[in-house]
Amino acid sequence: MLYTIESKLIITTSRKPSQITRRFAQFIKHYFGASYINRGKMSFSKVIFKAKEEENTLLLILNETKGNPSSIDVYNVSVDDENPFLNLNFTISLPSSNNRINTDINNIFFINKNNKLDDLFDLFVSVDVDEHIDNNCVVVKSSEDNLADIIFIDRNANDTRYKIFLKGFNINK
Repeated sequence: MLYTIESKLIITTSRKPSQITRRFAQFIKHYFGASYINRGKMSFSKVIFKAKEEENTLLLILNETKGNPSSIDVYNVSVDDENPFLNLNFTISLPSSNNRINTDINNIFFINKNNKLDDLFDLFVSVDVDEHIDNNCVVVKSSEDNLADIIFIDRNANDTRYKIFLKGFNINK
């Protein structure tokens, strides 16, 4: 099944993020055309205030454990600015060198090849496309070791070599 996100994304990190976490946040920013808020000493309420200035926005807060990105809390600030409606727990793999990220941010598709994540993808917008999608997409595959392996493909059909190994997720309704 094919899905997309019709909301603007704003990403920030927890306070004092490691270099790896900042690098991953910048990748998400460039891949999805998201806005990035440099957190610094900014309080959570100020981050929420900045996110509310935009319409139709999802706020992603990237958290880390022992210096590595480990979870993302997703807030729909127009509905509930105190509780995330989604939490993703994961580990990541980053390429050894920074690659140029080439995407068409208006046409990024999620390809779900993992039936264990149907509840998660109910939060996305389903898309009907006649053509075969092999570029500008996020591929969610089944995995023996993880709940899912997620890879990012750019608009030239190249693997960006950024990978997320999804360990679990919580949907708060």
